[in-house]
Order: sequence, then C-alpha cells, then structure tokens
Amino acid sequence: MADSTTRILGYVDRLSVAPGDRLELKLSCADVERYRLDFVRIVCGDPDPRGPGLDLVPAPSPLDGEHRGRFQPIDAGSYVRFDDTAGLPDGGSVAAGAFIWPTAPVGRRETVLGWWSEPDASGFALEIDKEGRLRFRLGAGGRVFDATPASVLLERRWHFVAASFAGETGTIRVGWTLLDPCAGFPVDSWAAREGAAWRAPPPGTPILVGAHSARPSHGRWMSGANYNGKVESPVLAGSAPDPSRLRAITERPAAASQEERLLAAWDFSSGIEGTVVADRGPGARHGHTVNLPARGVTGRTWDGSVADWRLAPDQYGAIHFHEDDLHDCRWTTDIALEVPADWRSGFYAARMRAPGAAGYVAFFVRPPRGEANAPIALVASTATYLSYANTHIKFDSLNTENLYESLTPISEDELYLNEHRELGLSHYDTHADGSGVFYASRLRPMLNFRPGLYTFNYLNDTHVVAWLAARGFDFDVVTDEDLHAEGEDLLSRYRVVITGSHPEYTSTRMWDAFDAYQRSGGRHMYLGGNGFYWRIAFSDEHPGVIENRRGITGVRTWEGEPGEHHLSFTGEPGGLWRSNGRPPQRLVGVGFSSTIFNRSTHYRRTAASRLPRYAFVFEGVGDDEPIGDFGLRGGGAVGMEIDRWDPALGAPPNSVVLASSEDIGIGGLLSVEEFVTTTRALDGVQNGRVRADMVFFETPEGGAVWSTGSIAWATSLAINGFENNVSRITENVLRRFLDPNPFDPPDGGLPERA
Repeated sequence: MADSTTRILGYVDRLSVAPGDRLELKLSCADVERYRLDFVRIVCGDPDPRGPGLDLVPAPSPLDGEHRGRFQPIDAGSYVRFDDTAGLPDGGSVAAGAFIWPTAPVGRRETVLGWWSEPDASGFALEIDKEGRLRFRLGAGGRVFDATPASVLLERRWHFVAASFAGETGTIRVGWTLLDPCAGFPVDSWAAREGAAWRAPPPGTPILVGAHSARPSHGRWMSGANYNGKVESPVLAGSAPDPSRLRAITERPAAASQEERLLAAWDFSSGIEGTVVADRGPGARHGHTVNLPARGVTGRTWDGSVADWRLAPDQYGAIHFHEDDLHDCRWTTDIALEVPADWRSGFYAARMRAPGAAGYVAFFVRPPRGEANAPIALVASTATYLSYANTHIKFDSLNTENLYESLTPISEDELYLNEHRELGLSHYDTHADGSGVFYASRLRPMLNFRPGLYTFNYLNDTHVVAWLAARGFDFDVVTDEDLHAEGEDLLSRYRVVITGSHPEYTSTRMWDAFDAYQRSGGRHMYLGGNGFYWRIAFSDEHPGVIENRRGITGVRTWEGEPGEHHLSFTGEPGGLWRSNGRPPQRLVGVGFSSTIFNRSTHYRRTAASRLPRYAFVFEGVGDDEPIGDFGLRGGGAVGMEIDRWDPALGAPPNSVVLASSEDIGIGGLLSVEEFVTTTRALDGVQNGRVRADMVFFETPEGGAVWSTGSIAWATSLAINGFENNVSRITENVLRRFLDPNPFDPPDGGLPERA
C-alpha cells in the first residue's frame, strides 16, 4: 500500500527564496509523532512511468534528520475583529443594528455581530438560527436569554436587522425590516422578551462581525458560527432606542444623540483595498478583516450607475463574509532553514517521511537578488498554481466528466480536500453559499501544488524542468511573484525567458514586464496554452495572495455578481485580458481558442515553415511528418487547452504560423468568448477556429517570440527518452534564441504567410 499523502501537511512562509534567505516550514501532523525531514530538488514531479518518472535530487541541509510532529488547527471563516472594548457596557443597555444580505440563512447557526464568548456563554450576539430566523442572544455566564421573531429571513435580500436590551426593564427586542418588500411575505418581523440579563465576556474577548469567539483548539483562539452573506454599516449603542430610531442611527451615525450613547459605527466603504475597517463613531474602535472576506462588493444602495467601486464607494459599503474563507492558517514555524549557498536555482520541496506517511511542501530557489546564474530563466507560474490550489472541481463541477468524456479518477488528496474544506478553496470553486472565490493564498497546505498525481500545471511544468536538464541547459527559476515585484528588471538579465505549460493568470505588472522585455530585445519561448488569459492582482498588504474576478465571459466555473467585477486590491477591472484590450495574441502571437480534454492530437507544418528563414526551427524534422503525435496527456502534443493565431485579436503583422493542429475532432470546443450566438458548429470538426497554432515573430532590438499554443506540448517532450520531434524543435528554437546574432529581417517588409 502506498504511503498516505495527507497525514503530514504543511506550507512555507514564502514560495521563492534565494541562497542565504530564511525559509520557514509550518507543518501539521494528524497522527505522526516523529518524521524524517530532508530537502530535494525536483527534476520531475510526475510519477507517471511513461515519462521521466519521479526524479528527485537530494539537497542536503543542516536540518536533515528526525523531528517531532504535532497537530495545528485551522481557523477558517472570515470576520472583522475589533479588539477595543473599553467603555462597552457590562450588563447594561445595549443595541446593535446593521443591514444584511444573507446568502445561506438556513441549516446552521451564524453570527452577524456581537461581543460573545462561546466557552462561558457570556456577552451578546445578533445571530441567525438554523431555521433562518434572526435571534438576539444574551449570556450571563451559564444562563442564556434570547428572543426570535417568527418569520425567516429571505436569502439574497437586503434587510435592516436590529436588537436591543433595556437594562432598566430587562427587555429584549429583536427584529428585521425587508428593504425591498416581496408580495406575500412579511415586510418586517419583531419579537420581544421580558426578564433577561447579560454580563461582559472575559477580558480580551473581541467584538466580531461575521462570527463569534469560539472554544480554543490546541491552545489557539478560534472563531465560530461564521456568517455567510453581506453586512453593511453595523452599529453598537449603549442604550435601547426603538427600531426606527436605531435604523436612523445606522444610516446616519452623526445624528445619534448623547443619550443614545453611540459606541461604534463601522464604515465598510472606507479602505476597500486593504484590511483596516474604520469606525466613524466617537470611540474610534477601528478593526481589521480576518481571512479576507470579499470587499469591493455592492451594498444596499448600489443602483447600477457604476461598476467601479472607486467611483462611488458609498454604493460599495458592504463586506461579503463566508464560512470557508481562508487567508493564513497562522501555523507556528516548525523548521527554519537558511537556504544553503550551494543550492542551485530550481524547483524544490521539503520532504517529510514516517512509517506509512509521506508529505511534500514545494518552493523555489531563485538566484541571488539582482543576479543571474544562467542565460535562461524559466518562469514558474505560481499565480496559476495558486489559482488551482486545492480545487474541488472534480466534486463540485457538473462539467468535469463531460469535458473528459470519462469517469473521473479521485486521489487520496482530492478525497481529503473534499472532506476538509477548511484548507481553503481555489479560484475554480464556489463558497458554501454559492458565491465565487475571489482570493487565493499560499499560506496554507496546497495538496495539488507538489509532486504527486494531480496532472495539471505544476506537474506539467516539471516536464519542462526535466527536458532542460536532459538537454544540458543551464537555467534559473524565478516565480510570478518575483516578476510582479521586480518587473522587466528581473527578465532583462536573461537572454531567453521560458514560460511553461499554462501561465494563465497575469497581473498588470507581469504583463508589462513581458511586453517591455520583448520590445527591448528579449527572447520569449511560450511552451503552453491558455496563457495570459485572466487579469489578476497581487496584494501589496498581504504578499502571496492573489485576486481574480471572473467577469462575464471566458471559460469559467462561476460568474460574479453584477457590479462586482473590479478587483478590490487595485480597483482594476478584472476578467479576461482580452476584455481589457490586451488579447494574448498581442503579447505572444496566439491566444486561447479551445478546450480538448477527451484526447490529444498533433501539428502539421505550414507552407511558410519551409521558407529558409524558418529552417532553424525544423532542423532534423521532416517536411511532412506529424509533429507530436505522442504524449502523456491524451496521446499527443495538441491537447487540454489550445491557442490560435488571429491578427484581428492583435497577433503582430510580422507573426507567422509555422504549424497548425490536425484532427481535433468533436471533442475540441470553441471557448465561449469566441462566439456570440450558439450554433451547432462550435466543435473541432465544423469550426476552423478550434485549433492550435505554432507561431514565430521577431520583436525590436533583435528579440523574438516563439509560441506552441498547447498545454500538452510540455508533456510530450519526454517521450522516447526526449528523442522526438517535439523535443528537437524546442531545442532548435532555444539554441537559436541563445545565439545573440540578430534574426534576418524579412525581405521587402512583412514575411510570407504561406
């Protein structure tokens, strides 16, 4: 029986390190008391015996050896935390109000806001019970008092909710008003109870919006009863005003009288791009978000006149909380390594082994900052790895088996992820309330971002690593995060830059860096498909977190709410780069055209490829032989996701198609942004745009770009011990790109295309 891959989980504090940097490894062992640690450089992370197989080179370190294991919990679910509780009443009158848009109000207890400690049942909390009814709960240390209106809240409708406790009479009052009345449903619902009491929770208990303080786990403070939905303009008062007066205070905190004792009035429309939450009340009880609830989302006053939260932040005064949000596991460090000076740049992993268990945590070693150790840079597509990290698409998507036209195999890792949603979600998932996932973080275990069985992205890129090693090329590895931070300056150190099998997610800084590099004489080899597709943003406040908003077109598993397509980190419009005026064809000559997951096929050379100026590409390859009619993903080099050349979408006028796919078949399907009317002619048999193109073009200052247009290209390199025409063509291009001699300009202007 194979060793379990889920008994030892971990992550690193950063994915990219240089020699001499400190790397922190954070681990959690379910039932492993001791494990043996070592580090490996990954030549190939794919155990498929038809390819290179798992190829791991020991990377000795002073920390190699046996270590003690321990379990570390995860506090999933987002909320806002306010630690300043000075001046809050202790058992006296108190009131809470807010506007809410609940998205999953039935089935579990959820806390909208309150100052509540679950372990000793003290404080107050405005909640939604399992039946979907609002409830105001008071705790007096072992005794709980509550009141609940009879009618349930409506899903995805704005309500004003309010609760108060009058200390003089011991009266609880709680209820809600529907902002947009629905025929046949109550406009409001209220309840009252006499004879209640409460006392303040223990010192240090924070005020929370979106959760309450739960029981500690393994010595850590945890949240509980996490809320799903939006909250806007929550307020606290040290009095018990009637509901209409409390709503007036919520809408206009400055109107609160001295007798109403406004304690806090939180403004979620301020600081949308960050985590700070401002208090407009007299106490200035500012707080911060935890686990990245969604910001830049529409509030109760959004009227559709704007789609950019920066233009009317008052219409974006809500925060959307989810029970399964996760930013940072906040595990403490188990191993701290100073990266050895003799570790060469590459793909690496920490490896933990114990009887019956084996785990990997992936990271990358880059060259020293400001330096290059080789003429080639391989860009590890870490933004893509993060976007797919811990995906549940095999369980949650209705289309997986349709795409593959086969039963879906499930690995131990995928089964574990399905049962442990606290490990966080991918950009391909939806939250428990059905809303799309905006944020993805590296500060958590990522079970499909390491050597193993998940045959997409990370593993496919290690085939490029294996090919470079087999062919004897010296290369450095840098990451998307490095590129976003350092821009063109990073790329300019290299004669050739290689992007791998699927560089799908690109920030503006990354795009600008590639573009500037190519325009200044750089040479770029794009060995994949579906690249430079989605516009994403990195967080300056939280390194290692990326944001993606799917927009209203593109191949996607969810679509955002109206008015919520601008990125909260930067304010930029999200969605496809194509929709933002930068189709991938402008950058690399090809752009996403089609999916083909049921099988893969091959390329055939064009007439233009036989012109002398392109002979270097096909040296040693016959004129008529199929290119890549073999491979590990579907049996060919054209497969999974493929790109085509299109001058109407910005392919440079001097770009030339050197080879195109053949025999795509009905399993090849045109991507949704490629058509505006549904017809039967959208497959690879009937539609000529369903194809992969291999493209070459020169750029200014002696630069050039060569693109393959297929994810499966990379996983065809290793067939027959790297002796095949896919490998040969790739090597031909790389050797010519390393040659500093300029490319001959075409005679008479633009090159021949056929």
